[in-house]
Amino acid sequence: MDQVGHQYWLIEPSMSGLRSDDLPSAPPPPVPLSDEVVATKPSGESGEELVLLPPSLRFFDVYRRMGLRHLPRPLKLRRTVVDRLTQASSGFPLGFSLVILDGWRTRAFQRELLEYYTGRYGPVTGYVSDPDSVELVAPHTTGGAVDLTLAYKEFPLALGTDFDDFSPFSHLLAYEGAPVASALGHDAEVVKALRRMLAKALTDVEFAPFPREWWHWSFGDQRWAAQYGRPRSLYSPV
Repeated sequence: MDQVGHQYWLIEPSMSGLRSDDLPSAPPPPVPLSDEVVATKPSGESGEELVLLPPSLRFFDVYRRMGLRHLPRPLKLRRTVVDRLTQASSGFPLGFSLVILDGWRTRAFQRELLEYYTGRYGPVTGYVSDPDSVELVAPHTTGGAVDLTLAYKEFPLALGTDFDDFSPFSHLLAYEGAPVASALGHDAEVVKALRRMLAKALTDVEFAPFPREWWHWSFGDQRWAAQYGRPRSLYSPV
C-alpha cells in the first residue's frame, strides 16, 4: 500500500532495471502556472468531437478496478488531443511508450471521484477538481485533460509516486533538486530523468502541465490557454 492507502497500480522504475545512465538527457519540465492565473482564462468551445483511443495508444484502466458507478467507458478524448498523443508517443527510445490512465469524465463521474477520495482521505483540494466550479473548470470534463505515464517493456511506471498519490512527491517538479525524494526508496535520478523525458515529449506537442500531479497533462483547456498565452480555451465541459 502507498501513502494514501490504495493498492499499487504502477511499477517502480527500479523493478524494471532502469538506470539514469540509460536514459536520454532532457530539460526540466516547464514551471506550471498557478490556479489563479489559469482561472483568468475564459472558456471557449470549438465543437470538436470526442473520439476513442486508437489501438496504437495503450490504455491501463485503473478506475475500472475501483468499482465506481459513473465511470464513462470506453475512454474518449478530443480528436486533437488523441492526434497529439499519437505524435508524442512516436519519439521515445526503444522499449518506452505512453500509457493512458484516464481521459474525459462526465460531471457525474468527476463528482463521484471527488466524493470517493474525500471520503477516504479527507479534503483533496488541489488534486481532484470540483465539477461545479465556474472559475476553474474541471479539466477532465472538457475532454482535453489526460492522465498518463511511461511504460517500459510494457510495464506502466510509477514516476516517483503511484497514480492518484496526493502527496508532495507527486508534484511535477518534486524531483528537481530534491534529494529528500530518495527517502521514499526511489532512485531519484531515474525518476527525474523519466519525468523530464515524459514532459519533453508532451510539451513538444503543446500539452500543458499540472503543478501537483506529474501524470496530468492537458491540451485545449484553461490551463493550456494560460500556459501558452491563448486568449481562451478551445474546450468546455461536454
